[in-house]
Amino acid sequence: MLKLFINNGKFRTLLMYRVFNGVGSGMFSVFMMWLIHAYYQNPLYTGIAGFLFTAPGVASFLIGPFVDHSNKVAILRVTGLVKLCVVGSLLAIAFTVEWPGVWIFHLGVLLFSISNVFGFPARVSLLPCIVTSDELIKANTLHNIIAAISGLGVGVLLFVMMNQDAGMRDIVLFGTSTVLFLLALFFALLTRSCESKMENNKKASVKTYFAELAAGFFFIRQGVMLYLITGFIIINLFVEFAAVNLPMFAEIYTGMAAGYLILVALGVAGGLLGPVFVRFLAPRFSLAKIFTIGIAAVGITRIFFVHIIDDDLSLALLIFVLSAGMSNAISIFSQTLMQKLPPKSMLARIDTTETTLHSIAGAIGALLGGLAGLYLPRVDMVFYIQGVSYIFIAVILGMSGHIRGLPMINDVQSRDVNE
Repeated sequence: MLKLFINNGKFRTLLMYRVFNGVGSGMFSVFMMWLIHAYYQNPLYTGIAGFLFTAPGVASFLIGPFVDHSNKVAILRVTGLVKLCVVGSLLAIAFTVEWPGVWIFHLGVLLFSISNVFGFPARVSLLPCIVTSDELIKANTLHNIIAAISGLGVGVLLFVMMNQDAGMRDIVLFGTSTVLFLLALFFALLTRSCESKMENNKKASVKTYFAELAAGFFFIRQGVMLYLITGFIIINLFVEFAAVNLPMFAEIYTGMAAGYLILVALGVAGGLLGPVFVRFLAPRFSLAKIFTIGIAAVGITRIFFVHIIDDDLSLALLIFVLSAGMSNAISIFSQTLMQKLPPKSMLARIDTTETTLHSIAGAIGALLGGLAGLYLPRVDMVFYIQGVSYIFIAVILGMSGHIRGLPMINDVQSRDVNE
């Protein structure tokens, strides 16, 4: 992995962009969810925030052909500037308004999420152009390692600032986010495209545009893609279902308002185990076993974590870290597979189509989670439901012949549109 970082200048610059953009985005997402909970103590408001983080992605499929035919680096630069403006505006508001209306936070979340609709598929489809197919798993793993280490540092900052005066806390945290996005924009400006001008300037008629949209949907409806994407869509629904209740759950079971940040920081720390699992599993097990057994294991550990947290907080947190590591490993394998399986000319379309479906599920899950937090007798029931759903998905995937036929990650070959 270090050899890839040292020898490939384009990858090195893109990696630095991904790190600062990823850490900044993660910090913004965590802090905004916590801030809305801290200010208003209303699960419905956090549910709406979770909805706004995911809902713009519903329209993601519409911009797939646009990203495929556009300069991906230019898209990264524009979306980086938008994020910088959003957090910079919130920083200015923190200086001048003591108790802002919740709609200001929700508007910031919405604009931030719209920028991700364009930026994420551009970054995903740019990476296979910069590294070879055999290097994708190393590239994605290296990014996760560096992002996790950086995220831990940010997590420490968040935890320390929770005990500060509210006004100063908001200023420092929005200020830190602003610096992170400024650095991300700097590396986006340094990133160079590996696409030809002819590819970037290729224009499509309206008829061709919709034909390309249909091709993206057709590809993910086939064989293994259909089963995998369906499984991960349901997983994403229950991720958001649980995520909007995590601030309340953490406050109840850790006994402190900053408990949410502790769990998030432990989740990031657990992410460091993901690359370790990937390194161990990739040469030994097929993707079929990794996805089915791995998803079931995440569900079981999630249930166990919630079950014992009242009796043994330390052991519960250790299990939480392990669960986060397994989840991160599955995410690395999934992302790499989705970059290797489709033809390179369709990567943005496939990614945005997948994002649309994930966003629909996530938006529904966030709203349902907000309602569940209000009406279920105990907030921990939300996490039991999430764990059971993972086990159910693993069983369904294991019953599919397409999933059972998945090879090891390094043996995956790109498939033609008509296969």
